[in-house]
Amino acid sequence: MEAQLSIEHIGPLVGIHDKGRHGYMRYGVTGAGPMDRLSHTLANKALGNSPDRPCIEVSLGGITLRCTDGYTTAAIAGGHFNCTLNGQTLPPWCRFELEAGSQLQIRPGPWGSWCYLAFGGQLQSQQWLGSRSLVQGTDLCGTPLQQHDTIEVTDTDTAAPASKSGAVDSLQDPTPLRPDDVIRVVLGPQDRYFTEASLHALAHSAFTLTADYNRMGIRLSGPSLSINTELTMPSAPITRGSIQVPGHGDPICLMADHQTTGGYPKIATIISADQDKLSQLRSGDQIRFAVIDADAAIVAARARQQQLTALVQRMNDNTLGLDERLLSSNLISGVVDARPDSSKQ
Repeated sequence: MEAQLSIEHIGPLVGIHDKGRHGYMRYGVTGAGPMDRLSHTLANKALGNSPDRPCIEVSLGGITLRCTDGYTTAAIAGGHFNCTLNGQTLPPWCRFELEAGSQLQIRPGPWGSWCYLAFGGQLQSQQWLGSRSLVQGTDLCGTPLQQHDTIEVTDTDTAAPASKSGAVDSLQDPTPLRPDDVIRVVLGPQDRYFTEASLHALAHSAFTLTADYNRMGIRLSGPSLSINTELTMPSAPITRGSIQVPGHGDPICLMADHQTTGGYPKIATIISADQDKLSQLRSGDQIRFAVIDADAAIVAARARQQQLTALVQRMNDNTLGLDERLLSSNLISGVVDARPDSSKQ
């Protein structure tokens, strides 16, 4: 089976993304992929999809879709957006069904900058260099989604359905995942170029996310971060999470569509465990940086993976019926041998 979806409204920066395009930075091709990788994975997991399936990444501009033909199961995860299905309010994280005539509307809600719409089937889009992620602002891997485009989802009968026909399953309350204002960083790789005052300001001052915010990076306002010497560094590779400081002294946090090389010094790098959190903050929000070492960053990455496992289990508990829970549970934990104890005979 398949489904056809028509775009009735779409905001800027809304696009299709899988896990990203890896192994091509040496050719100048960025990794792209979702801004919030955890939420992208959870939206797919809610439908029994593999984590690398493409989803629609929805920005604060929102999207309105109408199913014009067929049927598909869908799921939403990410920031707390306001979502309606045929005019009825949906939980912020949920699994539901779309059939011919259904209208889905996603608009910004209390918090968060991105949410992910996954489908129970194969979301059709152009593949380039092993990925279906669009690099915004280029003509790579197709063109951005536009109003009146038709989206096709095939193999829709292979997905995990809602708990019963027509039901809406709440996956979980996303409030505990609302990002706080502390972003952990590891100093470097070019922190040696900055004054002691700049390093102190980075670790002890508040910074505000400005309106210069897109998938490539987020410019911050706050204390000016000054260098202490003439810059002689060559253009160097850039990774996601780098905090690059141009000559004006305002740091820029580089995100999913970051450039692959640059000549400005990077004072610090946001740890992988906090990059998703930063992406869900909005222009005008304030943050503070907490400097940690590489070993602590590794511990945080492992904790993030454990959090993902726990969230997937909680979603499954919330959406499985009683019979399914019983069938998937170990009801005889501790029993190692069903034979009578011969020593008591």
